[in-house]
Formats: sequence, C-alpha cells, structure tokens
Amino acid sequence: MELTDQTRLVRRLRIALAGVSMLVGLCLIGILGVLFYWNTYLLGNEGVDPFTRGPYVVGLTSSAAELRFLGPKASQVKLTAVAPDGRVTVATNGRFTGLTAGQRYIWTAAVDGIGRASGSFQTAPTDRQAPVTFAVIGDYGSGNEHEYAVGRGLAAVNPAFVLTAGDNSYLLALPQLYDRNVFTPLREVMAEAPLIIDLGDHDTFYAAGGKGLADALGAPNGGINYTYEYGPVQVVVLGVEGDAAAVAYAKRVLAQPWNGPRFAVVHTPIQSGEPLVAVLKGTVDAIFAGHLHRYERRTVDGVLSITVGNSGQGPGNAEFTKASPDAAFSTMDYGFVRVVAEPTRTRIELIDEAGVVRDSVTVPRS
Repeated sequence: MELTDQTRLVRRLRIALAGVSMLVGLCLIGILGVLFYWNTYLLGNEGVDPFTRGPYVVGLTSSAAELRFLGPKASQVKLTAVAPDGRVTVATNGRFTGLTAGQRYIWTAAVDGIGRASGSFQTAPTDRQAPVTFAVIGDYGSGNEHEYAVGRGLAAVNPAFVLTAGDNSYLLALPQLYDRNVFTPLREVMAEAPLIIDLGDHDTFYAAGGKGLADALGAPNGGINYTYEYGPVQVVVLGVEGDAAAVAYAKRVLAQPWNGPRFAVVHTPIQSGEPLVAVLKGTVDAIFAGHLHRYERRTVDGVLSITVGNSGQGPGNAEFTKASPDAAFSTMDYGFVRVVAEPTRTRIELIDEAGVVRDSVTVPRS
C-alpha cells in the first residue's frame, strides 16, 4: 500500500525529532563532561577548607606555643613556625618548643603537604619592662554580625591574648554552638592569640557546657578561679560572681608579690561594700566584668571597674541594659577593650566595632 504524503511527512518529522533528541543528549553529555573536567582537573580542591575548627592558639609562654584544630587527622597536618631570623620550628602534637621569648612567629598548617591555614603568635617576654597589649571582650557569643565586627577589630590590634568576661555562648554553652558562637566569628584573632576565658551565667547554666568550652580552649580549673600569666602581666580569673570561693582564691593569689601589672576578671560587676572589693583594692590595676550589656567605666570603693558587656549579644531585658548611676562613662555601642600595660602605667581604651576609640583611662603605677 502506497504511503500518503501526510504519512511520509509524519515519518520525516519523527526521524528529525529523534535526531534532535540525540543531538541534545550528546550536547548534554558534552556539557557534563566539561563540568566534570573543570571541577576535577582545573578547580581541584581550591577554596575548600579542610579545618572545621581552627587552627587556633590555646597557650603561650616565653619558650612554647600550643595550637589546636579539628578536621584533618593529626598525621596529615604539619605545623611550622618561622622566627623573624628565618629559623623554622616544627610542632609536635600541636606544640612548639624551644622558642625565643618576646618574638612574633608566623605559623603555617600544611595538610598533606599543601598550606591550608596560617597565622602568627608572639611569645611572652622575659623582660619585666616590656609593654604588653591585650584585649577584653564580654557577653559576645551570639554569632551575629556585631560579633564578627568585633572579631575583626580584635585581630587588627594584634593582642598578645584576649581576655573574656563571660557569657561566651548564647543562650547556652552547648558544644553544638561552640563553632557558631565562638570559634568561627573569632577565628582570625584566635589564630594569633589565646582566648583566656572567664565563665558567665549563660556558660554555667548548662552544667557541662562551661567545662566543655574551658577544655576546648585549654583553660585550667574549668575556667573558674585560675591565674593566667603572660610576661609581666598577671590576670586572676574569678568566675561568675565574687562569691566566697572567688574571694578566698583572690586573697590567696593577690597576697603573693608580683612585679608587674595585675588585673582581675569576674562576670558580674562588683558593687560597693562587697568582700571582693576590699581584696582587690590596691592590688590590681583594674577589674573587668560583663553581664551588663554595656561598656562602663566606674570606680568602686577605690577599684577601677571596667564592664565589657557590649561585644556581640546586644541589648536584652532592662536588667542587662540599664546604665549604672555611678558610671563615669557608659554606652551600649558594640566594641571591645584594648589594654596596653607598661611598667609605669596601664592605658585602657574602648574601641567600637567601627574601630573608633570611644573612651580611655590611664592608671599610673609607682
């Protein structure tokens, strides 16, 4: 039976459609092949960070430094530190030893032979006359844009260490929140300076949370009632409030002579007449606190009290935002404190998240 013209047309259209479909399929295969080649052989793993946390500095002395990280296996990572004179030191289990006092080292973390992270740290000086710059933050662990801004400001001033006045993680110090609230926003500064933490009420509300964060950061005694020393600077860390245990610890430590600047930190700001105030008077340059979501400078029974509760979390209930009546300076603007401790004086400055110095006080030392 002869094919009609219409039948022939339909057959041709079917053949053409099949051809077009095959052509589209071949083009698709070609595109996928190009994308596979591009991703595998041209892009490779560039831009992929093998570290899920850090590397970050947890300890500094005059001759040693310790870094920690999460992500690659320890056997894959080689940590090296280069001194100003070019001398190279390789870490063992994350620890550098045999370093020179008062020197800034550049460190690099190589994973399977490829440099993946870097930073720097400065070993503690042995010269008791050497100035030391450190920073203070508090009530910061929110993971918001203000904390990131504060973190960038911290890194810009190259502190020897960063002291915290508590409430390191909101609303609780759960391990699942550590990276969001602490390690990621502060990654840049933690690559060069250890975080010396005090614990706040949000950190200790969850029983194991505060200890877990203290362990992750290498803080002794669960982050409460311990002493940190960096060269001529000594910091006494007293926990959430000036309770009987904190008073007893402060009294014991501060009764010992110390040739250099001394500071204390407690989460809840001190008030006139408290037992802790009498212990601190005449023994420390200043005490740092948080809890109140402000920066405030006060003098309490002769003790300079600096509240640094403005480093990220921001305003909350009235209890945490209301200015103190005896404050010489008070602001809710976000920021951090820079401390420059010298043999004859200590200078304390509030730097806001835009990098502007908003308040300053100098404490003379005889």
